[in-house]
Amino acid sequence: MKIKVLYITAECKPFSKVGGVGDVAGELPPALHKQGVQIEIVTPLYGVIDSKYIGAKTDSYEVPFAKRNEAVSIHQGKLQNVPVHFVKNPTYFDGDYAEPYIYSKNIPFKDDILRFSFFSTACLELIRRSQPDIVHINDWVLGYLFGLMEMERLPPKRVLTVHNIGYQGNIGISAIRGWDVNKILSHPKVGPLFHDPHPKWKSVNALRLALELAHMVNTVSPNYAKETTRPEKESAFFAGGKGLEKIAARLSRKGKLTGVLNGFEYSFKPTEREFQQVLAKKAEAKKSLSASFATPENFLLGFVGRAVEQKFRLLTEELDGRPVLEHILDLPNVNVAILATGLPEYEIFMRNIAVQRFPDKTTYNDFLSISSRPNYAFTIAFDREIAKNISLGSAVFLMPSLFEPCGITQMESLSNATPPLVRFTGGLTDTVVPHNKKAGTGFGFAGRNRKAVLRNLVKTVKIASKLYYQDRDKFLAIQRRGFFQRFEWSDSAAQYVEEVYGPALNQSDR
Repeated sequence: MKIKVLYITAECKPFSKVGGVGDVAGELPPALHKQGVQIEIVTPLYGVIDSKYIGAKTDSYEVPFAKRNEAVSIHQGKLQNVPVHFVKNPTYFDGDYAEPYIYSKNIPFKDDILRFSFFSTACLELIRRSQPDIVHINDWVLGYLFGLMEMERLPPKRVLTVHNIGYQGNIGISAIRGWDVNKILSHPKVGPLFHDPHPKWKSVNALRLALELAHMVNTVSPNYAKETTRPEKESAFFAGGKGLEKIAARLSRKGKLTGVLNGFEYSFKPTEREFQQVLAKKAEAKKSLSASFATPENFLLGFVGRAVEQKFRLLTEELDGRPVLEHILDLPNVNVAILATGLPEYEIFMRNIAVQRFPDKTTYNDFLSISSRPNYAFTIAFDREIAKNISLGSAVFLMPSLFEPCGITQMESLSNATPPLVRFTGGLTDTVVPHNKKAGTGFGFAGRNRKAVLRNLVKTVKIASKLYYQDRDKFLAIQRRGFFQRFEWSDSAAQYVEEVYGPALNQSDR
């Protein structure tokens, strides 16, 4: 039997993309189609989407929402061989709502709750007309849809993919009085599932609603699925289930929670010839990156990422009275190149580490300004060219994440023959094999408490640089294994069919 899936998503590349959900929504459905799944994508027609992607209008109807009738029109599109249904509405997808995500300064998630609860309501008619076997959503923003489907007793099975359990769509119950989502809260059966697990917060929780009503839930890596079932432990920098761990653990016990590792889109097949070409490109990229370092031939440690708590915090944490990044910079024969932008406090930290303050960088060549630390270069910007060069030209790529549901940059660095150095958490545990294992592809650290995590981070940089200098053959073997490792979307899609869609269809209704 061919499975019919309606894949409903708030973002989908190349049409709209803010984060990892957009990547997955643009890459997984075509892979599922190749597995024989009859899949169609539903996504908002934001005002910023290029008109070249938008086909003819195929349907129109009205949706009662916020005490008025909202006009909805459906426009057709295509993603490879997958049909795309763009949902157009001038109130919630144009003007101030033209981008995939916006956040109110006064009430977190307010604007997105209004917009995506409307999107959920608009999708009900598509579900009725399409009659899929499965409705598949991502994260909290479509949690309302599962609530509405349950209230209207729509028959499709419900599948939820959790990309980040920390984002839950919490909002105070007092703030949603008079909103359409309040009817979910007022429902005698569904309403209790909408409450946040923390009674003192007096809020609703859209992700909890989706978790409770899903027939199957998956995270974007197997290890992250396990982590969501455990409580947060700040003393060891462990994020856990962020308050939803008891629900996740219950789902796991019932066989309704699993982890499917995301795939990666590769631009070439791994051959020995390609490997040698990548090594040559690495040498050129390193030469460019290292030109302004006092000792350009040194081991180069590269970081590319958002300067936010998840990605950057461990570099700023104090160890023996000094930030971890300073300890790394004090290691002999190590150069560090950082590309990051994000929270002001982390951007200030990057500048202060350099001691000197520089004018804003505007070109690629400006990036490698020499600071008073001759082994440290940084830029505060989002620049794809620099990011590509750091991933390619570094000896080792640094990912000291507090948590990482899957991760994509480590997959990219592996394909560039750049061994990742990661915090063993989430998907990083599933994708990077420690260097001291026979099949090693990178380096990693962990720790049972705060100090152990920080010490092991610095220690692992030291181990990686020592291996780079003292055993190039072994280092090259690690590079080679990482380069030839592949995380194909075809494998992920096959797992979705077998471990997510199949079990969902076998789940009894609530």
